This record gives sequence, structure tokens and C-alpha cells, in this order.
Amino acid sequence: MHDASPTTEALSHRRVPQQLLRFLSRLGHVLLSTGDAVSVIEEVLRRIALAQGAQRVNIIAFPTVLFVKFEDGDLTCLDFTGDEGLTLRFDQTEAVFALARDAENPEMDLGEALRRLEAILAAPPLYHPVTSLLGHVLVTVGIALVLHPSIGVIGLAAGFGFAVGALRLFARSRGGILQTLLPTFSAFMVSAIALEMAKHGYGESPVRVLIAALVTFLPGGILAVATMDLAYGDVVSGSSRFVTGVLQLVFLVLGMMIAASFVGLPASKILVELPDATLLTWGPWLGVAFFGIGHVLYYSSPLRNLPWILAVLFVVYAGQRLGNAAFGGYMSGFVGAIIATPVSYFIQYRVGGPPAVVTFLPALWLLLPSSLALLGLAEVVTDNPLSGVQDFIATVFAIVAIALGSLIGSGIYNQYVDPIFKQTASLAASVSKFRWRRRG
Repeated sequence: MHDASPTTEALSHRRVPQQLLRFLSRLGHVLLSTGDAVSVIEEVLRRIALAQGAQRVNIIAFPTVLFVKFEDGDLTCLDFTGDEGLTLRFDQTEAVFALARDAENPEMDLGEALRRLEAILAAPPLYHPVTSLLGHVLVTVGIALVLHPSIGVIGLAAGFGFAVGALRLFARSRGGILQTLLPTFSAFMVSAIALEMAKHGYGESPVRVLIAALVTFLPGGILAVATMDLAYGDVVSGSSRFVTGVLQLVFLVLGMMIAASFVGLPASKILVELPDATLLTWGPWLGVAFFGIGHVLYYSSPLRNLPWILAVLFVVYAGQRLGNAAFGGYMSGFVGAIIATPVSYFIQYRVGGPPAVVTFLPALWLLLPSSLALLGLAEVVTDNPLSGVQDFIATVFAIVAIALGSLIGSGIYNQYVDPIFKQTASLAASVSKFRWRRRG
């Protein structure tokens, strides 16, 4: 009887494949919630599986479904997981990527890794809800200053940002249908207020101000990553993400159109032009700083990441302005994206900063002219549909240009920046070793 019963060591070995499969499935599902490209997530999971001793690893990721298959001796392990509607904060995103990096160590206990993953998901936000609300206000004011640096815009943008931020905080922990309807309801609320103010002669209430309040709903990041997925050949993932992003824009415009009908003004009132900017030329730069600080507070990123996020935002904005001055049009975002990608990767892999997605996504939200798409869709349903279609097509091309810039920037980092850094570090180590020998 004693010889027939399995030893503790044998039982432990028998549990390892199932434990690894469960960990890869759960981690992959959470990584999909970070919004990163599926090709990157597949590569991360593949490295972990190989490091843990799996053979013939096959991983297929979609935005809402993940398939994991590998072999362990004569045993074939297969599992898939569906999306549960997770939305990660920046602190959770950073912790998940740190866990994925640690999981590449073959000595890591997978049971402990699973417990650590669940603890990350259960962790509360870093900041009090009032602080998060302040962050949303700063994001709104920052975008308003970037779009139109006028003194009169700041107060109205802050008020709209406060109202939308309060709604988002209220819906954050409730999920379900409330989260789905929140973009439309928020767009209706701020549009109705803006149009009522316009109806009574208030001059600072066009859509270019209220767009700043809706910036956290604009799917710039989704559309850019969707284009990157398509460029990498992930057609299903790219197409589904692109459709999701476009639908979210439509939901926002629907709320604006309902508000226009409710107030009783023609929809073209939404497109009132702003007067010329009156703030000094440093207004947009101040807006970039507000935008970065607001992201740290609203998306619960550790304060140690603030310098890195601000550095990427300022470099990207400077590159965008230089690109606009030199080439204009789509090239401004293209140049900014080429700069953003290697800088974000360099910060992550070479100086020990946060994951690239934490610094790169805010840069995408700053680069992508999603507000132009919103204006274009608004014009489609007003008295100028041709102009609206042209604006929307222009926005699609701008998104593609930024995504292409991101791909080129990634290639530049992998082919040039990273090898040069490795050679420089190796040369410095050799020189240091030579000097030490001479001293000896």
C-alpha cells in the first residue's frame, strides 16, 4: 500500500502543469485589461511559459478571449478565459507587469504568484476619491489649455471636469449598464449646460471646451492600439477594438445631439467658434503639466512615476509641435509617436521606470486628435455633413499616422537604441574593469 501511493514530490509535480495553466490564463486576462497590443501580451506569456519549463507553447490572445496551450511531457494542457470587464488603474497595471517580469524566474512559486495577482486586483486606489476628482479636473483643464489656451476657458473647463469626474467616480465601482451609458449621459449633461449658457449669451461654451471634460471618454488609445494590432497582423483584435472605439465616439455624439434637441437649439450651435487665445504662449505647456499631474492622481499612479510621465509628455508635445512646424498635418502626430515609443521603452527597460504602457498611453491621449473626430461626427448630423465626413476621415488618417509612428519608433528602439545602449554599457564596464586592474 505504501509503494502504491504517490509521494508528495510526485503529487507536487502532477499539480505544476495545471497551476501554470491557471496562472497563465489569469495573468493573460488581466494583461488584456491593460489595453496593450495583443502581440506584446502573447510574447510576455510565452516567455513565462518557456521559463517555467513548458514545451511547444501556443498562445492566442483577443481583446476579450485568451487561449493557452502547452505541453508538459506527455500531457497537453489547454485553457481559455473570457473577459470579465476588468478596468485596471495605473498602479495595478504597473504591479501586474512587475509580476509578469518576476514570473520569468523558474524558481517562482506559482501558487504565491496567483495569490499576489488576486491581491493586486483587490487593492484599493492609492488616493482618496476627492484627490482622484481633483485629478480629473486637472486633466480637463490641461486639455482645454492645450486645445485653446484662453483665460476664459479655464473656469468652465474646471466646472465641467468636476461634474464628469464626480459621475465617473460614482460609476467606477458599480459597473454594468451604468458604465455603458455613462459616456452618453455625460455628453448629454455637459452639452445641455453648454448650450443653455450659449442660449443666454455666454461666449465660452462651444464644443471645444466641453470636449476637454469628455477627454477621459475619448477612445484615442483604443483606436491607436487597434491600428497597431492590424499592422501586426492581428486582424480580429484590431478590428474589434477599432469598432469599439468608433462606437464610443458615436455614443458621445448621440448624447450631444440629444442635448441639442432637448435645449431647442440647432445642432450647429455646438460648433460655435472660440475667440482667439489670450493666454501667454506657455499656456499649452502648462496644460501638458496639468494633464500629466491629473493622470497620476485620477488613474492612481504612484507619485514616483510623475517625473517619467511628465518627461514623456513634454518630449512628445515638443516633437508634435516641431513636426507641425516642419511638415504640418498628419506628420505632427507621426513625429510625436516616433519619439514617444523609444522614450517609453527606454524608461522601462534601461532606467527602471514604470511599464511603457503607463507612460505611453497618456502620450497617446495627448497626441490623438480624437476631439476632431467628435467634431466631425457632430457635423455629420448637422447642416454640414460633407465637412463632418472629411473631418472624420482626416482623423482616421491621423490615427493611422500615429500608430505607424509608434511602430517605427518601436523598430528604432529595438534595432538601434537598445543595441547602442548595450554596447555603450559593455564598453563602460570593460573600461572600468581595465582601470581596476591597472590600479591593482
